[in-house]
Amino acid sequence: MLDKKSILSVSILFILIGIFLRLYQLNFENYWLDELVDFWVADPNITLHTTFLRRELVDDQTPYLFQLFLKIYLKYFGYDPEIGRHVPLIFGILSIPLVAILSYQVAKNNSFLLTILLVSINIYLIKYSQETRTYTLVFLLSTINLIFYYKIILPNLTNFKKIYIFSLFIIFSVLSLSAHPFVFIIIFSQIAHSAYSFFVFREKNFLFLLSIPFILFIYLIINYNYLISQLSYNEYFLEHENWKFYYNYYFSRFFGSKIMGLIYLSTLIFLIIRFRKMILFRSNNYLPLVFILFFSYLIPLFYALLKTPILTDRYIIFVLIPILILISALIFEIDNKKLKILLFISILIPTIVNNYIEIQFRKNTKPEFTKLLDKLEKHETKNLTFYAPKIIDEIIVNYILSVDVFKNNNFKILNIDNISSDTKMLWVICYEPVVGYNCNISNDKRKNWVLNETKKLDLLNARLYGIRN
Repeated sequence: MLDKKSILSVSILFILIGIFLRLYQLNFENYWLDELVDFWVADPNITLHTTFLRRELVDDQTPYLFQLFLKIYLKYFGYDPEIGRHVPLIFGILSIPLVAILSYQVAKNNSFLLTILLVSINIYLIKYSQETRTYTLVFLLSTINLIFYYKIILPNLTNFKKIYIFSLFIIFSVLSLSAHPFVFIIIFSQIAHSAYSFFVFREKNFLFLLSIPFILFIYLIINYNYLISQLSYNEYFLEHENWKFYYNYYFSRFFGSKIMGLIYLSTLIFLIIRFRKMILFRSNNYLPLVFILFFSYLIPLFYALLKTPILTDRYIIFVLIPILILISALIFEIDNKKLKILLFISILIPTIVNNYIEIQFRKNTKPEFTKLLDKLEKHETKNLTFYAPKIIDEIIVNYILSVDVFKNNNFKILNIDNISSDTKMLWVICYEPVVGYNCNISNDKRKNWVLNETKKLDLLNARLYGIRN
């Protein structure tokens, strides 16, 4: 048994490992389309009104809370893509000790140390700590919501604590829902748990139930426009969910590979089955997490069957909270020491090996704008234009103007529809997924524009045209 000093030392060590892994190769990749949009929308040099107008222009279906946090941070620390990466990083780092606190609330033993380690080295959480999107914020706020949920259902709270916990639970529930609407699954799971506890254990969670109308009312007020836009949105280009889809697309993604997904899934199923009676028929803290796990998949499945597929792995990033806590806590519930060690090793060793392979042989999956500019810098012409539909060309240009390789060279961005007569050569750059993998210029330009050279870099295509005026 570890003493308090040793527990603290181990906790700090595991947290530092998590910080290092999130900082390592932080800016390895450039921004992809969704990040480009968030960076453009969150421009600190425009008014808040213009920020929301930009959201409308791109028909942004993501919640705005992360963009507001990003906007504030960029205002004080500089409008730079590398600085933008600090925001999800901070949320990702803060999540580690908070999940540890939650884990201790659940199990009341040292299993939280294993939870810290699993959260710190989880490849999926590391990935989204390095992507300028809302998902680490979702994970962080979901964790805080659960911390206060466990507090609000405690019996025998003093009147002051009741008001204090009640208020904080409402605030963080609204914030977590404002980070992503899929957090409704957590709220629904908490309602289901409260109902189950009442009928099975006669536990009366009146304070929690009282908070629900407040949460919904405040959320509806501050997110009304966003919710209205969501209700009218039906263009989800996702495949229909089935059992194979759930495993391949989620468990494999959450843990880095299908093999790792199988290891975690089989371990979790084994532990839940082994302790099913304790979880279901004893008053304990495990059941709320099991409910979240269950409804995270069930609710989107029903929605897909009734209307349209809406589920993608990052939308339910919070499902890693119950998975990692349950695995850690239930391993510690095992009396058989050999089995406990075996399960610990079977989880930890493959995770470390997988992480080493993933990090050591990391592949670039996003458009390599800076690398392409490095290549173009060696050519005599520095004229650039970006070929994309609607407002996307402006969004890409906004990003390009902010990167160092552009600022440190003599590149000049021209309007493809308004090329002056003294322009003799021009690089036309397109981001292929945005234009449907068709980077050819329009017919009206082909007569006087001669293709001289092509450079292709994964998702980016650059074509050098000579222009006869």
